Amino acid sequence: QNLPLRIAGVRVLEARALLGVVVGDFYPQSQQGFGGFGYNRISGNSIDVWPPGQDNPGLGYTRGNLGVAASWELDFWGKFRRAIQSADANLLASVAVYDDVLVSLTADVARTYVVIRVYQDRIRIARENLKLQEEGLRIASARFDAGDTSERDVQQAITLLTSTQAQVPFLETGLQKARHALSILLGMPPGRLKERLKGGQSIPRAPLSIAVGIPAELLRRRPDIRNAELQAASQCALIGVARADLYPSFSLNGSFGFASTNAGGASVGDIFDWRSRIATFGPTFQWDILNYGRITNNVRVQDA
Repeated sequence: QNLPLRIAGVRVLEARALLGVVVGDFYPQSQQGFGGFGYNRISGNSIDVWPPGQDNPGLGYTRGNLGVAASWELDFWGKFRRAIQSADANLLASVAVYDDVLVSLTADVARTYVVIRVYQDRIRIARENLKLQEEGLRIASARFDAGDTSERDVQQAITLLTSTQAQVPFLETGLQKARHALSILLGMPPGRLKERLKGGQSIPRAPLSIAVGIPAELLRRRPDIRNAELQAASQCALIGVARADLYPSFSLNGSFGFASTNAGGASVGDIFDWRSRIATFGPTFQWDILNYGRITNNVRVQDA
């Protein structure tokens, strides 16, 4: 229920979805079905082929069409492959961010839990001291009444007792703050957490030795370092995406469908007749030859 951890987890889902979008660009980018039906009327004053001397009433007709079209920009220069590499590294980086948040959350939970147990132990010790100091004050008062000691011993016992009494509310306040901090980290109501934390458990002790391996392995296990490395890899791939714009892009375009109209001897109902077919297919290319340094500077931006 920790909100920052849930945010990091949703970021992983976001990066995974973005990777799916980029992978989709590697295949035909435009795949569409089209269709339409409409009535068209041409103005009688705009038709020049009408026989002279006769009134031109204009021309009205209906037309219908139905078909599919696709366009595929081929990945000659690795533009889409580089985009996939960048999105893949970005996904892994988001996982590393999640791990980093999880490491920080685990550390904060452990540290706060230890603080709670320390406060509980300090409160227990303070209350035990109060009992001893109350008994010490009673003995000092009795000896003073009997004339065995001076009043200074009584005042010292009172001062020591009141000092310990003043520490107890301070310790209880610190305990409440630590409990609330832990409830925020765990996303739990403070009341439920208080029930789980009551009891006389001792302060947790850290292990005497921790196997960390060689320093290089320790660095590889750190999620913040993995995140930085993957972010650099993602950005490096974006340089290739920007550089691909320096070269021409080649695409395959095509469409196939049916169209019919009642303007001639046919009717709209003949739309599925084989003679009503329409088709286009062919390669195209596009090259920004007069880019005035825009693409080159974009490559420099990504590299920087």
